[in-house]
Amino acid sequence: EGLSKKTAAQEFGLDVVNAWRNSLKARPFPVKETDPNYHGHDRRYSDIPSERIPKTESLLDCQERARPLWEYKIRQDIARGKTVLVVAHRDTLRGLAKVIDGIDDEDIRDVAIPNGVPFVYRFDYDMTPRKPAEGSLSQLHTSATYLEKPGLLQEALKKEKARRSSVAGVDEAHVSRRAATLEESLYRLRLEQSLVTEVGGDERDVSFIDGEGDVIKVSHSAPPIITEAEERWSDDPSEFEEYDFFSVDEKNNDVPINMVPLSESTEGKSSTQNDAVVVLIRHGRTPHNNLGLFTGWEDPPLAEDGVEDAKNAGRLLKMHGFEFDVVYTSWLTRAIQTAFYVIDELDSVWLPMVKSWRLNERHYGALTGKSKKMVANEYGEDQLKKWRRGYTIKPPPVSSYSPNYPGNDFRRAKHFNDLPLSIRETINRSIEQRSLSRHRKFPKSESLKDCMDRSIPFCTEKIQEEAVKKGKRVLITSHENAIRGILMHLCDIPEEAMNQLHLPNGLPLVYSVKGKCISLLDDGSGRDPMEVHDFGPAAKYLFKPCEITDDFYSEMDAKAAAT
Repeated sequence: EGLSKKTAAQEFGLDVVNAWRNSLKARPFPVKETDPNYHGHDRRYSDIPSERIPKTESLLDCQERARPLWEYKIRQDIARGKTVLVVAHRDTLRGLAKVIDGIDDEDIRDVAIPNGVPFVYRFDYDMTPRKPAEGSLSQLHTSATYLEKPGLLQEALKKEKARRSSVAGVDEAHVSRRAATLEESLYRLRLEQSLVTEVGGDERDVSFIDGEGDVIKVSHSAPPIITEAEERWSDDPSEFEEYDFFSVDEKNNDVPINMVPLSESTEGKSSTQNDAVVVLIRHGRTPHNNLGLFTGWEDPPLAEDGVEDAKNAGRLLKMHGFEFDVVYTSWLTRAIQTAFYVIDELDSVWLPMVKSWRLNERHYGALTGKSKKMVANEYGEDQLKKWRRGYTIKPPPVSSYSPNYPGNDFRRAKHFNDLPLSIRETINRSIEQRSLSRHRKFPKSESLKDCMDRSIPFCTEKIQEEAVKKGKRVLITSHENAIRGILMHLCDIPEEAMNQLHLPNGLPLVYSVKGKCISLLDDGSGRDPMEVHDFGPAAKYLFKPCEITDDFYSEMDAKAAAT
């Protein structure tokens, strides 16, 4: 390991390297335990007994270790009616095919697994693999079919064959993603408004030609003058909750924060990196955030600046030497993507990731996808204020047949196993479908309290019991209101202050399990985080002094004795 195919061929001979790559039972030379490439040094294998960590493997060894995964996990999931996606490597996938189809040791060498081409098995009720339909794309010895056009498949198989017999490299392709049509339209409107604002001056009409050749005419009024203090606590158009609990004097009080300084060592690693810790990060910005829309359970991806939010969070954690043992996130794309970009910066994409709908954002019901102005125009300013200021007040519910109703998201709905059945929805949908259709009691709207009633128990019963109490280092990437609930529990924030707490996108909040306090990480810029980030008027509840525990005095005594 660590050698390129070309270098290995030069050092050991091309015939020897090809024998290792294509022979079923030939093993390369074993790696020494003192070698940096020995996987016993890699913390991702720290829970595997050292005698079970391989120092070399033949193709047969690699294929055979995939067998238990099939027998004890994948096969059982399929038998329960689940659709399973396995993304792995050539020889482990060949190992699974070998078990599923009962392919012998010699014939498995003829089975090719080209890169990036889905290879699909379908099973009968007794778990017997179905034979490929006539005319489908398959290959000798297997029951699976390829999901690819014949010409492209043949090209992929040729490339796979070439890779198995040569030392060629692999090209990478860049894939771009388009925004949704609604997001594109609203974003275009936002750009137009920004252009008008830049013109400045008194009330006037401004005309310009957009990128598609259309003449745009927009009426513009000079914006009101806002003082620095007012701007500090101005209303964020993407936030549903409203600052109303605190007086002006309380809002402007200086809040002392706990800051984790950068290490003076060359590695820049924090001395607390091995302690049990919980780091909470609100997802990076999305097109909905940038456009001031209530997102809730809608599922937009990260915007370009949101990707940078997540990457910057990962870089900051890396500067402080943080390592994690497990990641918790929601079922929504923006939180999952944030988790991935963070752990990618930490070179830890292999970490186990636990996803739960209980870490989803608050469900805004019929207000989902609308801006504050749209809601005010439809329901009135007074009603909007009640929804925004009330801790227990729900927005109007979404219809059972709305795309924003979670029960209509058929990809995810079947995985809600911890919700009670809805008798009314079960009856209505069974009549509509003319067959029994069990339907869960999905939320149609949530108050701030409803959101916290699901995020806090998940924290106490799952995250704390399964990870924190076992000394694991935990990363949570979620949404503002779900994280608010967890912070309410960890920091004893009163209910009446919860909608006054704002969490910046992509900023790591470090909770010390020993000190029972929230800290920020020094980014080395010398800037005051309270001047850079807006935490809302309830920041004084979030940043409390850390507790001094008996463990602290024990550690100080141990350090004193050592010196």
